[in-house]
Amino acid sequence: MYTHKPERGPALEDVRMMTSRPVQEGGLKPWEKELVESQEVRRKATVAQLFDLLGYIHTRSVRHAKFVESAEKRELDPEDPVYKKEFRSYAGRERVLLRKRRTKLRVDQFRIIAQVGQGGYGSVYLARKVDTGEVCALKKMKKTTLAKMDEIKHVLVERDILTATKSPWLVSLLYAFQDPEHIYLAMEYVPGGDFRTLLNNSGVLKEEHARFYIAEMFMSVDQLHKLGYIHRDLKPENFLVDGSGHVKLTDFGLATGALNPRKIESMKHKLDRAQDDKLVFRSTLERRTMYRSMRLLEPRTADSVVGSPDYMPPEVLRGKQYTYSVDYWSLGCILFEFLAGYPPFSGATPDETWANLKNWNTVLTRPVYTNPKDLIFNMGDEAWDAITRLIAGDKVRISDLRDLQTLPFFSSLPFGNLRETQAPFVPALESEIDVGYYDDFTNQEDLAKYGEVFEKQRNVDAVKEKPEVFNRGVWVGFTFGKQTNQAAAVAVKLKGEGDVLETMF
Repeated sequence: MYTHKPERGPALEDVRMMTSRPVQEGGLKPWEKELVESQEVRRKATVAQLFDLLGYIHTRSVRHAKFVESAEKRELDPEDPVYKKEFRSYAGRERVLLRKRRTKLRVDQFRIIAQVGQGGYGSVYLARKVDTGEVCALKKMKKTTLAKMDEIKHVLVERDILTATKSPWLVSLLYAFQDPEHIYLAMEYVPGGDFRTLLNNSGVLKEEHARFYIAEMFMSVDQLHKLGYIHRDLKPENFLVDGSGHVKLTDFGLATGALNPRKIESMKHKLDRAQDDKLVFRSTLERRTMYRSMRLLEPRTADSVVGSPDYMPPEVLRGKQYTYSVDYWSLGCILFEFLAGYPPFSGATPDETWANLKNWNTVLTRPVYTNPKDLIFNMGDEAWDAITRLIAGDKVRISDLRDLQTLPFFSSLPFGNLRETQAPFVPALESEIDVGYYDDFTNQEDLAKYGEVFEKQRNVDAVKEKPEVFNRGVWVGFTFGKQTNQAAAVAVKLKGEGDVLETMF
């Protein structure tokens, strides 16, 4: 399944609870609604449009200068028939470009090839932009659904992160646009699938492969941190494999200042409710077999046993203050799963999982295999040392890339040129529109994997909408395209403040 999926937000249980609660207009708090409608925000929207115009004027001037330079080099006179013919061709291209600028981007300008993702709030499609031939993953979400489920902020943050980076470690945005009912994010298509699929197929990774992949994941997260964001909900589904076998981070919807208060309260309640005297201590083989069986039965759950926050640190679960180090805890849990075949705190039931999370420092134990045929799965000392330095209390946890590289487990890796290193697995792709590493949404067996996702969608649809549930001003500045990007860069150069300014506000 393509994991840039719009299924963020409350779990099934939380959605059902919300049906009886009032929903704030637009999914925004009063002060937020006042902010997006303020003169300051409207002014910035106008400035953004001005920068776009400046960008167009600049690039048009550059093209004209190149045309004049070419004519002068060939000593063409303006009265020369060759010059006149070339000028008519040049002017015709400019008219086409200007006409395109006047045309708003619409969903019918994309040809849908196949569905590659499904979430409670929308769908993801492999698509091709008709006029340019660009292939993209087109994410479609309904505005009213986002509003009533308090997801508008998360989508806007995701859009801002996608436009603020050109890093090969993060999925990039090609276009963002909207119509009266939906918003769309056209992102680069990453054809190799996600790490959940990889783990479902492999179970356990070789130590050298686990080291390579987790190192690339740390590089991806470090790029997000450099932008000033904390992801806070990292899991294998958030990492994609590109065409060369390297890692890209995706799904930035929760990388913002605060989780949904209802979700925080729900998680705190589940932790407090967990009974310490009912901890179940299982053997390594039992836990691995149990977890793999659950994954085979429910590979794409929205929030079931295997969809619990297995990778979230205690401070996030309890709604306490946290730092960038929370993402390092999550990556420590993913590394553990790479090598053990199950997350460190997974249980046979939701209650068991929550009890494990509550007592994480007791439950976290080194996997031990005693069966001779399984001895190869035993974890090395350096790997276990790295895990315990990551899955640790917030005061002693490794929390930046420099400290991570000093760990013996990572000492052999060239962090500076990981993307130039041969990846352990390179997807076998037949073309740029190969969807073989994603679920087939025309196949009933694959569709069955999404039973709980569809149930969540039905519960979301059942939440009562209010008339005028969101204000049009909420989505001001959402539209994004390459012209907007170029305009921002020109604006910065005019000010002499740097190379690129991707977002206006």
